[in-house]
Amino acid sequence: MKEYEADFDIRMMYKGRLDFAIEALLTTLLAFMPFAFGADRAWSKEVVIALSGMIVVCFLLKVLHHGDQGLIGSWSYLLLALFVLVAVFQLIPFSTHFVRIISPNTIALRQELLGDLPGADTLLKTASLSFYANATRHDLRLIVSIAAVFVVTVNFFRSPDQIKRLLMTIALIGGIVAAFTLIQFLFRNGKIYWFIDWKRSQAISGPFVNHNNYAQFMNLSIGAALGCILVSLHEYFAGRKVTPFVIYDYLSSRSAKFFWLLVIIVTVGIATIFISLSRGGMVSLLIASVFMTLLLVSRPSLKGRGWIMAIIALGAFACILFVGFDAVYARYGDLSLSMSLKARMQIMRDLVSSYGQF
Repeated sequence: MKEYEADFDIRMMYKGRLDFAIEALLTTLLAFMPFAFGADRAWSKEVVIALSGMIVVCFLLKVLHHGDQGLIGSWSYLLLALFVLVAVFQLIPFSTHFVRIISPNTIALRQELLGDLPGADTLLKTASLSFYANATRHDLRLIVSIAAVFVVTVNFFRSPDQIKRLLMTIALIGGIVAAFTLIQFLFRNGKIYWFIDWKRSQAISGPFVNHNNYAQFMNLSIGAALGCILVSLHEYFAGRKVTPFVIYDYLSSRSAKFFWLLVIIVTVGIATIFISLSRGGMVSLLIASVFMTLLLVSRPSLKGRGWIMAIIALGAFACILFVGFDAVYARYGDLSLSMSLKARMQIMRDLVSSYGQF
């Protein structure tokens, strides 16, 4: 009996260390990506792949040694698998005859470009659907890494405490990035981190090279913060009638410190999305805000929470007014006539044409 208890304690201790390792590695990954220029560089992508691999290894060790919990079933696995298989299918070297059946123009273009090379007959016996297999493999590695982390996250963060902790981690990381972005914008010199000069970057999107990537990252962080806000309000107002007096009593109490921290994170995050001048990010934010407001008004379990959006909107608007409303207005007002929009429409037309040809 004593030997069994000792073995059980060791296994529980081992399980606890693996749990800690998974959560610590995931937090490190979430914090690393935004501050490494949005994981836009080749070296940062390699770090992302390495950290993702370590997370998966820790999770597999936990499953092997503590298989008391089965994997959670989800249709999302099928969608991820189909996406990965499409990329893998593009890399398989099929016979030229088979590829010609699927995509005649692929073979025709290959023969046009490679037909005059020595040994072209041997070279063109097989072909893949991908014209640039190295780039396809590069992106496939990244997609597989992130998909694996997604599967681990779905199966590891099961309890309400774990989920709340994960949402809070994402919200805090987003808040730190938003605060850094605001400081860098106010005291900017056109360089990222004040000393890294990057082409086509005006240091208006914090540590991110691409302002559109920053805006969508911040939209996701805001979503996590709003989730934390709704959970904290549900825990406080559960079973209570929501009246203006009750709301005021809560907002002025010490227990609302966590709520105000999250509101500040969301407010600054919204302001920095507008500061980044990403029109796609602005439109996404506005659509999400309308959807969120309708959700708060329509769902019985969330009724009486609409005042949250009013507080956040007022705070974000005040922040935008303070740091640079003119630039935001000019950028947003030029949306319908922008060359960027015309270029995107041309890309869509070209894609339709390329799908027909290949």
